[in-house]
Amino acid sequence: MNQTTIREAVQFKGIGLHTGDMTTMKFVPAPADSGVAFVRTDLPGQPRIPATIDRVVGVIRGTSIGMGDAQVHTVEHVCSALFALGIDNVTVELDASEPPVADGSARAFAELLLKAGIVEQDKPKHFLAIKEKVTYRQNETELSLEPGEGLTIACQLVYDHPMIGNQERNFEVNAESYLKDIAPARTFCFDYEVEALKRKGLARGGSLDNAVVVGADRIYNKEKNLRFPDEFVRHKVLDLLGDLSLLGKSIRGKITAVKIGHGHNINFVKELAKAGHLVATA
Repeated sequence: MNQTTIREAVQFKGIGLHTGDMTTMKFVPAPADSGVAFVRTDLPGQPRIPATIDRVVGVIRGTSIGMGDAQVHTVEHVCSALFALGIDNVTVELDASEPPVADGSARAFAELLLKAGIVEQDKPKHFLAIKEKVTYRQNETELSLEPGEGLTIACQLVYDHPMIGNQERNFEVNAESYLKDIAPARTFCFDYEVEALKRKGLARGGSLDNAVVVGADRIYNKEKNLRFPDEFVRHKVLDLLGDLSLLGKSIRGKITAVKIGHGHNINFVKELAKAGHLVATA
């Protein structure tokens, strides 16, 4: 199995979830072995930031990467689509510090990448291979990877909230299941969090068009309902895939995830980076 990139460049315009800035994002084909990188075209020298675990600079309400003074916030939805579709090498050009939020999911990005076309390159794809189970635990959170073929994720979401409660979902992750069952799931927050987030300079671009807002007894959003009864746990899987992509290689095995968030996801990826080794498969 060889590495892939996209056939042609495509772009997407929209508002950033936390910055509120209008952003033009362009996906550009990249050579084999170059990986995924974000380029800030609005900054002097157009700094290039690899989407790798060693470049993570923040995990508050999203995953941010950076090099020096250049940062890109909330990369997880874009990275999730690239990872789930098996795209190894692409340059993501941005003229602001945050990708567009679109509708709060990764569906628009996945569809755009498929429209661009996925093409095989002349170098073998790299996979993470582990010989025994790797586990990360902190308080009630647990993430683990067991050896296996393909990639499966079993995720459990637990909230002491009447509109969410306990949600569990198992996925065999591939392009088809991602497009149908994971990519459309939107980001969410609670109604009592909105003002606090804005006071912290976050969610400046957030609206009922691009997030599900959860109240004590109702869902506030444009459609007045959810896309899936368990949309919340599905979005957690979407985010997890984006954070896993920062390993910089494909993953084979069974992942179990309980009560996760970006900080825990990133710590888990660091454990995987220490425990595994690369396998190149032609």
